[in-house]
Amino acid sequence: MTDMGFSKALCAYKGMTARNIKVYLKDRMTIIMSMMTQIIVLGLYLLFLKQNYVDAVTQGLGELSKLVTDRDIQALVNSWLIAGVIGTSVVTVALNSLSVMVSDKHEKIDFDYNATPMRGSTVVLSYFTGAVVNTFFISALLLTAGFVFIRLTGGFIYSITDILQIYGLVALGSVSATLILMFIASFFKKNSTLSSFGVLVSAAIGFIIGAYIPVSQFGESVQTIVNLVPGSQIAGMMRNVLMTPAINNINDILGGVDNGLFAEGIDNTFALNLNIFGEEVGIPFMMIFSVAAIILFLVLNLVSFKLTSKRKQ
Repeated sequence: MTDMGFSKALCAYKGMTARNIKVYLKDRMTIIMSMMTQIIVLGLYLLFLKQNYVDAVTQGLGELSKLVTDRDIQALVNSWLIAGVIGTSVVTVALNSLSVMVSDKHEKIDFDYNATPMRGSTVVLSYFTGAVVNTFFISALLLTAGFVFIRLTGGFIYSITDILQIYGLVALGSVSATLILMFIASFFKKNSTLSSFGVLVSAAIGFIIGAYIPVSQFGESVQTIVNLVPGSQIAGMMRNVLMTPAINNINDILGGVDNGLFAEGIDNTFALNLNIFGEEVGIPFMMIFSVAAIILFLVLNLVSFKLTSKRKQ
């Protein structure tokens, strides 16, 4: 490709990506549907779950609960909530952002693209980039609000390293969810079909990643199944980054009088380590698994694009 050709392709890519982002952000109903799972998670937490988990943590501390304030315990439980909200957000926002791609297919707009000199790969890349940007933007806003919420209710402040790590995980989750859902969405030809699929995903994702109740409450075989979903690995890393400082804060208050039993109990209860085939896996495995999933679905998307291009020719 000549320099002039590359410049035109880059200009087209930027323009289409901006267009895809704007189409999603201007559709308020789509944004609301993207946030439905997070609203449900927050509602259930505030109305039913929060006090149950606060009481459970307090009971777990026993007599030592006198050393820990309610704000410290709330900071711990709230950090679990934020991990669940962000873990579901990267999935639901990515899926709804890809409705632009399916809508273009349904309205034959993709045929107009094929009639231009623009490469099909440029079009596909613009859909991917637009969805990733939308997903990261919405999820990052929710995360920022979550940090403010934790600060106001628990008085806990995260370090710069923790903050950078969690925003990095949001970016990783945005790329992972978009690639996986883009491959699935490529088989849909109507937005109504994608919407029906989206309802199923929204209903299931909260249970799969442990946003409603910790995955540790499931049977071992069920834990293995849900923990093999890439989104669970991303959510698991988010829980570790968000909850570990709160756990360490309480540990510092306890001063080691419990011999680390509190931290161990929280790790098990809130599934900071994931159970897969009866073995507990930590952050290194989760990261490798997530990167492997990205590579796998990148390849699958490339293959799908090539096959689709041949059929159109």
